[in-house]
Amino acid sequence: MIKGKHLGPLSLMSAAPGTCPECATIHDPELPHNQQSLFYQYKFYNEHGRWPSWEDAMAHCSEEMKEFWRTELRKRGVSL
Repeated sequence: MIKGKHLGPLSLMSAAPGTCPECATIHDPELPHNQQSLFYQYKFYNEHGRWPSWEDAMAHCSEEMKEFWRTELRKRGVSL
């Protein structure tokens, strides 16, 4: 259970077993977290007091992986 720091009385259940503990989806560790995941958005907001960006979701990735994702996101009209 994740207690509210910036979420007030709201608490989040932990991510399901076998999923990423940050975004509650299944992905390889070298890939970004799922920035579209509501779990990730609320967990991040609770920890940082702001909503996450794609840059936040990619923060743990290699520079090569970040550049790949930036390129692909821009192709899809996502502003970074």
